Amino acid sequence: MIGSVLSVKSRLALLCLLAAVVSLGGTGCATASRATVAATPAPEPIAEPAPAPEPPPAPEPVVKAERPKASKRAARPVPEAKAATRTSMAARASEPRRPQSDGMSLESGEPVAFDPSVMTRPQRVSGREPRLTPEAQAEHVRGTALVRCVVTREGRVTNCRLLNGLPYMNQELLESLSTWRVTPATTQGKPIDVDYTFVVRVPTSS
Repeated sequence: MIGSVLSVKSRLALLCLLAAVVSLGGTGCATASRATVAATPAPEPIAEPAPAPEPPPAPEPVVKAERPKASKRAARPVPEAKAATRTSMAARASEPRRPQSDGMSLESGEPVAFDPSVMTRPQRVSGREPRLTPEAQAEHVRGTALVRCVVTREGRVTNCRLLNGLPYMNQELLESLSTWRVTPATTQGKPIDVDYTFVVRVPTSS
């Protein structure tokens, strides 16, 4: 009797224990499932990417108008023109100078510049040489004077002026040359009036 009673009590105890375990296990599973559901965040809405802005249209290339380049062929006439100018200048230089006396001096009596290439040089015929003045002697003046005069077709020496004088000798130079008589300058065999420069050495060789 006692054994059957104990077996009944033990069975009851096992049943109660199983019931408690079942009840605890169900509550724990429910709680765990709720916690899992609560912990899982709601999926965020996926934002669609905004459409990329279209790039602005590229500016059209500006075409620069090309300046016409001077061709080398166009530049060639320049040296030819210079060569022609030089040739004409050389031709003029090679031409013999025609004395102005051909039409002017013989008719109007105007003196012309002496040109040794087409004129004969005047030569002194008479007249006194310049003498050293006392002041020039005291200072031992030496040198060469240049005196420009008009030599007439008759051989007279007039209108003298100093180009390069000497100390204490200028007046004596002018006075002495005014006494000279020379052979006239001629061109084509005809005497003419010329502007002629005399070279006078002081003291003179005579």
